[in-house]
Amino acid sequence: MSIEPRDQAGTPQQAISTDYFAVGGERGVWYVSTEMARFIESCLDARKPRAWVKFVDLSGARVRLRSGQIQYLAQCTAEQRAFKRRMYKAMEEEEEKEWD
Repeated sequence: MSIEPRDQAGTPQQAISTDYFAVGGERGVWYVSTEMARFIESCLDARKPRAWVKFVDLSGARVRLRSGQIQYLAQCTAEQRAFKRRMYKAMEEEEEKEWD
């Protein structure tokens, strides 16, 4: 799924995917495409992992991290985010009932 953003004049801009992966490290979080996530995963799963993993995030930034500094690679789809919002809302409603 993707969203086609428009500038102030209504001109279509580059489409933004609503499904992405988050790459977390000691110094931050970067958002990458599914294709880039597969590449990162293959680097980390290699029999002899590379010392450094180089990738490009969705903003176009070039990132270079030591393999050991990558703490997680997490999928994040529109459906997963909607599910989390429903779960948080249900938990908040449950908490409110406990206080009544």
